[in-house]
Amino acid sequence: MWRYYHKGWWCPRHPWPPAWARPYTPYYMEDVESEIRYLERLKRDLEIELEEISKRIDELRKMLEEKKG
Repeated sequence: MWRYYHKGWWCPRHPWPPAWARPYTPYYMEDVESEIRYLERLKRDLEIELEEISKRIDELRKMLEEKKG
């Protein structure tokens, strides 16, 4: 059974995404402006993921403090 989550691909037998689910990243950019747009978009996506991870870490720390207290 395969699933495609908003964060990416997940399959128990094949943990890597298939070719059609991978983001297209050319080996070289045709012009500087498109590379800048791509890198800004990548930065924005990574900041969103980092924010989600930070929230989850805070939630887990609160749960740990509640169990200790």
